[in-house]
Amino acid sequence: MPAPKFTIAEQEQLILDAAVHCILDTSLLDFKMSAIAKHAGLSMGSVYKHIHSKEDVLVALSVRLDQQALGVINTLLALPYSLPSKIVALHLVSEEAMYLYPFSYQLLTLLNSKDLRAKASEKWLGKHAQVSREIGKLFENALADAVQNEELLCTGEDKEALIEEFMLLHWAVNSGYPQIVNYPYELHDKWQGMQEPSPLSLDHPLLRASIRMTNSYHWREPVTREVLVQIEQELVALGLR
Repeated sequence: MPAPKFTIAEQEQLILDAAVHCILDTSLLDFKMSAIAKHAGLSMGSVYKHIHSKEDVLVALSVRLDQQALGVINTLLALPYSLPSKIVALHLVSEEAMYLYPFSYQLLTLLNSKDLRAKASEKWLGKHAQVSREIGKLFENALADAVQNEELLCTGEDKEALIEEFMLLHWAVNSGYPQIVNYPYELHDKWQGMQEPSPLSLDHPLLRASIRMTNSYHWREPVTREVLVQIEQELVALGLR
């Protein structure tokens, strides 16, 4: 029996690469599974061994996005700056470096749909949940270390509640921003600047809000513009901005 032309991992890569191509040719809602198979050079049967539905395609691409984001976050958190500055500086990473695709924000918004997730397979939902947990654990551990090292000042009994609160606040902002950017109607004339091309500038409303929000906590070294400028230069050198 001849060996398969592609390994299982290679087939999955081909399918997801083809899915990106087909979505860019049509949209996140109008792409067809048959077009993905044709572009990948695989039979429909081979495609369905990996991806069972269009909903699976969207969740699988979201797994890719989160895996990319996990790598970027790891890189940024390893830089020799204060934790609050690095957390704010995540907004300085270009959309292309963080999210891979031009339709990433729209995809993240779609993933909030319970109907979409209900039609996706347990395989891809499980993978998505796993990488999401890894991202959450990364921040949780960094914040716990900051408390331990007295970089983030709080009493011992407040530690867990403070970390949970801080993570929820930033998660809400990061999840809400893509929805604001893709809102179909102008909420307010003054908000037109929020749709500034990637990467965001240090004067963008999201950066200013993130600095103010982060500095509302008791850090040994609060976030300053001067440090963010230094991190911005590091990100450029790393190809993340």
